[in-house]
Amino acid sequence: MALTRDEIKRLADLSRLSLSEEEMQRMEETIDPVLEYVGRLSNVDTTGVPETEGDALVRLREDVVDGSSDGERAAILSNFPDKAGDVLRVPGVFDKPKG
Repeated sequence: MALTRDEIKRLADLSRLSLSEEEMQRMEETIDPVLEYVGRLSNVDTTGVPETEGDALVRLREDVVDGSSDGERAAILSNFPDKAGDVLRVPGVFDKPKG
């Protein structure tokens, strides 16, 4: 499954990566073998291989607020560039970065 140059540019934009011409060329050369390998993995016969997802015992602890992190919280809030009260403002996931 070969990716076109436009598809690589689109993936870079979505990943918020700025690729130079040299990096674009390297991506075109290296991404196809990776995708080919993933395609080969999807053809592997896994009949009789037991699923492992969910087999591990997950031990959850109860979340308890102990107040010991109030100083950390205040430090983060004081150093964060864009906030409204105690709410930190961050760029949206799908917003284009400025500049």
